[in-house]
Amino acid sequence: MNRIAIFLAMAILLSAASAALALDSSALVGTWQLTERAQDKDGKPCPFVGKQIVFTTDGKMISPNMPVPFRYKVNPSKEETEAAIAKNPELNGMELLLATMVNSPNSQIDWTKAPIVYGVQLKGKQLIMKVSGYTLSRYKKSN
Repeated sequence: MNRIAIFLAMAILLSAASAALALDSSALVGTWQLTERAQDKDGKPCPFVGKQIVFTTDGKMISPNMPVPFRYKVNPSKEETEAAIAKNPELNGMELLLATMVNSPNSQIDWTKAPIVYGVQLKGKQLIMKVSGYTLSRYKKSN
């Protein structure tokens, strides 16, 4: 009986801990300035990170190096996460941000097919982004 109670207590604790670790999308909203740019093993810069990124409340990700604003999603479902990790195993264990060039808010987006996947970590005014095959990019929030 004690083992069951301990197991249940641990399950509840782990569930609460993983919920607390979920990426807070409202904290992501704003303008972020690049402080460290990702590069590949040959030292070439990552084309999927810009000198500045703006995250909007309506789910857009805007950067001067992007041809159009991207739609983004944080805290993907289990199915979306599994699909993203299957294509980007290097990001396993990280919070994920999915991005696509589909811009219409009325469009149904199949996030399991998101073409761009970032591993992210948000620590106060510091954002760390990881793209498979590249080192980490670091940003500082400017507003």
